[in-house]
Amino acid sequence: MNKNKNLVTIAVMSIYFIAMGIGTITPAIQNIAEAFPQIDFTTILLVSTLPSLFIIPSTVLAGMLAGNKMRYKTLLIVGILLFVIAGTAPAFMNDFTAILISRAVFGIGLGIISPLGNALILKLFDGQERANMLGLSTIVMNIGGIVLQMLGAILCSINWHYAFLAHLLGIISLVIVLFMLPEPEREVQAAGEKIKMPTVIYIISLLFGIATMLNYPMLVNMSTIIITGNLGNAASAGVVLSMFTVGGMVAGAIFGKLYQYTNRFAISVGLLIVSIGAGFVYYANNLVLLTVGATLVGIGFSIVMPAVMMIIGMVVPPAGFAAASGILMAFMNLGGFVSPYYIDLLAKISGQDPVRFPIFFEMVVYGIAAAVYTLARLKAPAATAGPGA
Repeated sequence: MNKNKNLVTIAVMSIYFIAMGIGTITPAIQNIAEAFPQIDFTTILLVSTLPSLFIIPSTVLAGMLAGNKMRYKTLLIVGILLFVIAGTAPAFMNDFTAILISRAVFGIGLGIISPLGNALILKLFDGQERANMLGLSTIVMNIGGIVLQMLGAILCSINWHYAFLAHLLGIISLVIVLFMLPEPEREVQAAGEKIKMPTVIYIISLLFGIATMLNYPMLVNMSTIIITGNLGNAASAGVVLSMFTVGGMVAGAIFGKLYQYTNRFAISVGLLIVSIGAGFVYYANNLVLLTVGATLVGIGFSIVMPAVMMIIGMVVPPAGFAAASGILMAFMNLGGFVSPYYIDLLAKISGQDPVRFPIFFEMVVYGIAAAVYTLARLKAPAATAGPGA
């Protein structure tokens, strides 16, 4: 049994290894902008954010189909193939429109992959073991993010085209899924029975999408902050951004214990840490402070995400895990897609710098959210609030 669980764990974790693949080419944003000077910078950001738009429908669809009308393994194979092929294709392109089309297809592939890891964990594990597995998944996801992002940054320092070649690492996950992932048992449902998704799932997902939107400017603007501020180059941006994923890895390592001790206040802790980290990034005038800030933001955000997944696991029945996870991932990626337009709108309304001011705004909003959430949990009866709720 333990051997089988170890194999299942390795197979599921291979999915998380590429789950942060959307950030692979983030260190190359400024270099891509310089390669297409005739294109507005907001449009250039679509190279990073357009996949998020196409992740949305494919994530929801994958969540509905997984384990019901299609096997988990089949969906994963299709998703990973699109991840590798479409993710790598822009390395051989010079037409910006063609690059965006390829990024859209890449988003579809990543969207298929996104909800399946969480769904498998929620189906196969319970209680504290589930919390530990979600923590482990965060570690592996961030290790994959570090590897992909650093490789993308290193390759970009040679030529911006080469940054896209980092997606070839998805082949590792493909091989593991092909040969090691068992198909989980289907949930038994009465004939004609449909899973009704609670309204609270949509509310939670919407709030998480807003949280992602607020956090995205730090990620997409980091290379611009570093290069235009003469603090370093694309490789430097890759190092700083990789610390966001290192922070996520740290959060994953401690999440099980943190959740055990903080219980329903885990989200409050995560929100506060993100606020502090954003403050470091906003006021930073050197790479050290930027690195500290990015690390803290990564820790905080990667505490919030599995805590939210724990809540979802308590709200929906097992047969609805995949669909609920798909909805959450869809809103998260919608937040990522609208972030460039949010950045532009915020700059126009405030008249402030569109590169750094959204990070200041993130600091303020996350700080307020931490206080509000804590007060709400204090007022909720402990017996009915639920762990992490």
